[in-house]
Amino acid sequence: MEFKYIETAQEGRVLTVTFNRPDKLNSWNEGLVDELTYLLSESAMNSNIRVLIITGKGKGFSVGGDLDEFLKYDAAGIEKFNRKVIDLFRQMEHLRKPIIAAVNGFCNLETIQAVDLVVTSNKAKFGLPEVNVAISPGAGILVRLPRNISKLKAKEIALLGEWMTADTALSLGLVNYVTQPEELLTKASEIAKTLAEKAPLAMGAIKAVINNGPHLGTDEAMEYQLKENSSLFYTEDLKEGVQAFLQKRKASYKGK
Repeated sequence: MEFKYIETAQEGRVLTVTFNRPDKLNSWNEGLVDELTYLLSESAMNSNIRVLIITGKGKGFSVGGDLDEFLKYDAAGIEKFNRKVIDLFRQMEHLRKPIIAAVNGFCNLETIQAVDLVVTSNKAKFGLPEVNVAISPGAGILVRLPRNISKLKAKEIALLGEWMTADTALSLGLVNYVTQPEELLTKASEIAKTLAEKAPLAMGAIKAVINNGPHLGTDEAMEYQLKENSSLFYTEDLKEGVQAFLQKRKASYKGK
């Protein structure tokens, strides 16, 4: 696929994806969603990609859906678009590779709801502003957000529709690291490179259990974690990791 709304760059085993609609504060239209969906499918099958960084060009990470596009849809059209975005976030959660969001500006919380780590500029703003234009936040955020923070705070964010600072987002557990703007991509790249050297199958198992376990009953979740954990003991990577530890050397993982 030839990309129009995103840009990609790969360094080692880290793929950086940049939203490329700066004039629209990287709002999501159907084309961007299709391109990102395709890219994630390709990345899932590419063993040379172990970590993804997602960021935005210009002054915004992404302010969410493109309002100009919304005005063109009827009820069926907007439902179809929302289903595409919901499927995209499911795809991000199911991808057994870490996804890091490097948030450089305005960020609708919808757009980072399915990533694994969030690094943000201290100048970034976070929120769900949809209520201010008579829209209810969609794409699953009103389901995921109350599971990550309290219901009261989720309602406050969605009902008031106000932008919060990066430090406030950090205090709520919505982001992992806050940096100076000029250090944002450096910090995200450092984390990505560290992850890229770890065992990919183990990281995939960790991500899967943390994402899926909370939605299962306790006993079922324990069995699921046991299955994921046990499967690693048949891998070449586990043998390499143990041998490297015993031999006091750096492990070299192949994802096998």
